[in-house]
Amino acid sequence: MIPSAALWVVMTTVSSQEEGQQLAHHLVEERLVACAQVLPPMQSIFRWQGQVRAETEALILLKLPAEGYAHLERRLRELHPYREPEIIALEASQVSPSYLQWAKEQAGSQD
Repeated sequence: MIPSAALWVVMTTVSSQEEGQQLAHHLVEERLVACAQVLPPMQSIFRWQGQVRAETEALILLKLPAEGYAHLERRLRELHPYREPEIIALEASQVSPSYLQWAKEQAGSQD
């Protein structure tokens, strides 16, 4: 493993697993992310428009080279069904060199 900020994991939520699969498929097909994982539905509790809400949502984890983040964020905002989508990016502190290379190839970024 090598220290690296070259790979990011971006999290977003949608209202159903099916919606998550559709969004994930678009992003992989467009080569904006190397990999998308749609996790099973979970319960989210949050404040929205002055009320505490509890909703079932699916979490999507998106893996991509850091240099592709700005383009991904723009496209997520275009495709996302929520008016104010959760878009949280985390830098990977360690990543295997072979996985990083694969991610760069899949997301359309080459060294």
